[in-house]
Amino acid sequence: MKKRDFYGQMLLQEEDKRSCGDESTADLYRAVRNHFICFSGGKELCLKDVTPALVEAFLKWLREKGLCVNTVNSYMSNLRAMYNRARRESKEKRGESPFAGIHLRREETRKRAVPVEVIKEIAALDLKSEPKKQLAIDLALFSFMACGIPFVDIVHLTGENLVENGTVLQYHRQKTGAFIQMEVTSGMQMLIDRYKNKERRYLFPVLPEDATHEQYKSCLATENRYLKEISVMLDLPETFTTYSFRHAWASEAYRLHVAIGVISQALGHTSEKTTRIYLQKFDVSEIAKANRQVSEAVGGCLRVG
Repeated sequence: MKKRDFYGQMLLQEEDKRSCGDESTADLYRAVRNHFICFSGGKELCLKDVTPALVEAFLKWLREKGLCVNTVNSYMSNLRAMYNRARRESKEKRGESPFAGIHLRREETRKRAVPVEVIKEIAALDLKSEPKKQLAIDLALFSFMACGIPFVDIVHLTGENLVENGTVLQYHRQKTGAFIQMEVTSGMQMLIDRYKNKERRYLFPVLPEDATHEQYKSCLATENRYLKEISVMLDLPETFTTYSFRHAWASEAYRLHVAIGVISQALGHTSEKTTRIYLQKFDVSEIAKANRQVSEAVGGCLRVG
């Protein structure tokens, strides 16, 4: 594959992201590149060959593969980002973007929060005879009890993340770099103590010290597989993943009327818009209660007739 053709430029951008430590974006770029190569039959493709017709055909091809709306949108957005960068770095004359006519409409994310009653049921499980499955549960519970900390951040926690004599947990999110601090609750401490080992760098026995990104992805897949088995064991209507517990913390905090700004900060979001995606909608009775509280005084002043 020539470095000058578009596939080669896509590969270079993927490698650049990986060298900067942005493994998630690099993986996404690789997926987009593989799909684009498959779509076009792998024939050499220059920037000038990426036309509006080709982009439209690729979009249709992705949709016909049965991918969900947001996955298609993600692939198209990242293809556009790679194309725009390749065009900026080239000496080709710039005309109208082949993506100009593409309008992507985001599909509302299906809420993945686990009800608190189910989390209580999971916390009461005794799986000491299956230590790997017990660890999977404990990691999910730690996520919920630690303000929805993502799995990737849990498995990278070390003793250095515990400050003020172990009473405060602080860390930078792997995904965004956002700095987060929280009190270590009794439940969090119980799980930390359960896996305490001075010979190990990380608080929880998941990753080896020099783990690669591929090893991390394997650990994440294993965690989600165990969570799926547990949801089947409990005869739940839906299976859940590590992110279900992050959503659950946000939704429960919202149900308890914690301000969205506080929830957003605890989750490490850069905007409240992102936080709102996590939140389950209040049921009608909650909204009715709120409306009565707000409007009752005015309603009592209305003139009859």
